[in-house]
Amino acid sequence: MQVLVVATPQHPIPPSEMPGIIDGATDWWTRHKDEFELFGTFPGGGGFGVIEVDDAARINQLMLEMPFSPFSHYEVRPFLRGDTGFTQLREAMASQPAAR
Repeated sequence: MQVLVVATPQHPIPPSEMPGIIDGATDWWTRHKDEFELFGTFPGGGGFGVIEVDDAARINQLMLEMPFSPFSHYEVRPFLRGDTGFTQLREAMASQPAAR
């Protein structure tokens, strides 16, 4: 399953803690980069990733290990390719009685 994870800052990070958190996040990325299809950061803080995972437990583990997690708000959205979504929608609509 593919998921989009968007993280935005939720709590301020004490400046004295920032260097260690950045180092930890860099180490986290190095360990897990093969699991990401896309990964990026936002100007001003936060970031996103597109991840291929087997289940929600894997997403949870990744978020638990990410050093920015305690300071972030996360939105996790499973998704599928747009053409697949459109095909499924077209098939679902074709199987429904016509709207009156």
